[in-house]
Amino acid sequence: MIKRLNAIALVMWFLLANISAAAPTSEIQALTVAFLYNFMKLSEWPDEAVGNELILCVTQARDFGHELDSISGREIQDKTLKVKQLMPGDDPLKCQLLFLPSEEKPLRMQEWLKAIENAPVLSVSDMDGFLDQGGMIALASDANRLQFEVNLERIENLGIKMSSQILQIARAVRGK
Repeated sequence: MIKRLNAIALVMWFLLANISAAAPTSEIQALTVAFLYNFMKLSEWPDEAVGNELILCVTQARDFGHELDSISGREIQDKTLKVKQLMPGDDPLKCQLLFLPSEEKPLRMQEWLKAIENAPVLSVSDMDGFLDQGGMIALASDANRLQFEVNLERIENLGIKMSSQILQIARAVRGK
């Protein structure tokens, strides 16, 4: 019963992401951070890829302000969530999730993706065509909502397990 209520609550939360296309940037950023948190919460990494912390990394291309502070330090799967801002030259292999904002320069985006190509690092972006470039989760806002698409084959090939709760509410799932 509790699992069912949790599933319903999660679906309701994602449905609340139905926002106006004219929503202020801060609202979209807050929703993006909430999506990232839930992707972390509802995914499992191979044991060798995780230490005492789960690390959510964001490249410096976007300033989330205090939005990321609101999730840093929370407990997920008996581990502490740490949020880290990556600078060019930093090692993304210590991350469990790497968010690459659409403001990232295309060449730098490719460098980040190449660096994690064979590692169990969940890559997420709001850039158009992200899944076609080797990304795992693509966020997109259409007429009135923030949605996401998942490249499940790529995720599973790297040993990451994604909850069916996420897959059920994705706009599209490749490699099912």
